[in-house]
Amino acid sequence: MKHSRKLHTLMMALFVGMALIYSGCASEESLNTKAGFVQEPVLNPQLAKEDFAFPSRPPRLSHGKVVFEQNCAVCHHGNLHYDKIKTERPIDTYLMLTRGDNNHPTFKNLDRDQRWEAVFYARYLGGEADIKNKDIAAIFGSNCAVCHGTKGFADGPLYTGHGPHELGMAPVKNAFEPPPANFHSYARMYNRTDDQMFKFISEGVYPSAMPSWKGREDKAKGVTFDDSLIHDLVKYVRQFSYENDLEVDPSPPSSSKSKKGNT
Repeated sequence: MKHSRKLHTLMMALFVGMALIYSGCASEESLNTKAGFVQEPVLNPQLAKEDFAFPSRPPRLSHGKVVFEQNCAVCHHGNLHYDKIKTERPIDTYLMLTRGDNNHPTFKNLDRDQRWEAVFYARYLGGEADIKNKDIAAIFGSNCAVCHGTKGFADGPLYTGHGPHELGMAPVKNAFEPPPANFHSYARMYNRTDDQMFKFISEGVYPSAMPSWKGREDKAKGVTFDDSLIHDLVKYVRQFSYENDLEVDPSPPSSSKSKKGNT
């Protein structure tokens, strides 16, 4: 009897210990999930000294326009070149406004949110306006939202198991390592050049579940994923991480009706 009680006590202790280990792992996993993505940059102490921080709210272009006109237009006169801007990360432009360089003064007189708003208004002037066109939104919705979600929060039905998808009741999260990109993540979106994002869409991201899209067809929409359409998709996903509350040209981009085989 005593032996049986000792065995029972030992088994209970082992069970409790395993439960604590499991709960600890689950908590760590939860924290890691909430912490963000593996692609997020690790900001070094030097950046902190240079007053680096992501914005406290999504940058608004209408605010950036005011900041630009009051601080930048006297020199730039709206003459910005997209070919240069698209090769820079938004982080790089922010740091240039913060630390200055040989040809550009520092703007530490502006708070962090103002600097970020100036960054995105400068990109806007350089041709990096977001794409609000319904055709591009429909193409994104038909091909990308299944994983990334219609609003870009990485909550598509194939990944989460929620929503109108033939696999909606059977999420396949285990196949997504890393998870689908959350286009609202500052650390992800502001740490990428347009060229890098173009490459990710064109060639895919191995070994993640992100496939190569270049050359694929959406027969229902009558489009092929050529270079021009992929460039428009880069601009479309960019707009999830900031707010374009300015007037934009409502006409469809030329690539939204790309002809088959036009690569």
